[in-house]
Amino acid sequence: MTETTITKKKAKPGSGKSNGGGFEREVASKLSLWFSEGERDDIFYRSHSSGGRFTMRRKTSRDTAYQSGDITCSDPIGKGLINSWSIECKTGYGKWDVLDMLDSNQKVTQIEAFFKQCQEDAFKCSKHPVLIFRRNGRKVCICIGKEYFSHLKDLFGEYEDIHLLVYGNSLVIMKFDDFLNWADPSQFKG
Repeated sequence: MTETTITKKKAKPGSGKSNGGGFEREVASKLSLWFSEGERDDIFYRSHSSGGRFTMRRKTSRDTAYQSGDITCSDPIGKGLINSWSIECKTGYGKWDVLDMLDSNQKVTQIEAFFKQCQEDAFKCSKHPVLIFRRNGRKVCICIGKEYFSHLKDLFGEYEDIHLLVYGNSLVIMKFDDFLNWADPSQFKG
């Protein structure tokens, strides 16, 4: 009898799921520091299986508390934000550009596909869709619905020195750091 060895091809460092998981941890840490006003980096963390557990359980009409989207709270003080937002994180995905919305021949651009997935997940749990993404070699950005952005302006006041992109009548995109500097985390604490 001969012994057969099966070797799995190792993923390249910083690619695929490991890259996405690292980005989710980065976003969770930034949200934690923002939420705690610089005191803690551990209030939020990645959801089980990046929200996959929530998705699978929903198919059988079961719910999984605080597991929708890619980010959840690891401390109960973060429940207010997680009860309000379904956060989807995207990074990498080769070459894509938010300008594809203007000059691409694609029927649905990458950013639109990402936000559509985010909306569908958020709808299932009655939350606001929040897409946080980073293109290769670029800064982290946040994308929210235009109506929700108007609501946030009512909560946080006008924004100064923030460049944002308004796509059609539906999406608002800005740098994530600008959003965190503008937004008041106390609005999500309860």
